[in-house]
Amino acid sequence: EVKVVDTVGAGDAFASVCILGLHRDWPYRLIIERAQHFAALLVGSRGATLNDPQKYSALLAEWQ
Repeated sequence: EVKVVDTVGAGDAFASVCILGLHRDWPYRLIIERAQHFAALLVGSRGATLNDPQKYSALLAEWQ
């Protein structure tokens, strides 16, 4: 369950992870799961980006 605060940037966030996943040859199911997770994180905060840069670092480390 996700508390939606602001949807600005959610589509761009989803698309960016899809592009990253295609570039890295992730399986399609994994691409969709990760893209949805990233977009869900984004809608939980105000604005088109996450305010905490450590969240980006944590996701990238998890996705290596």
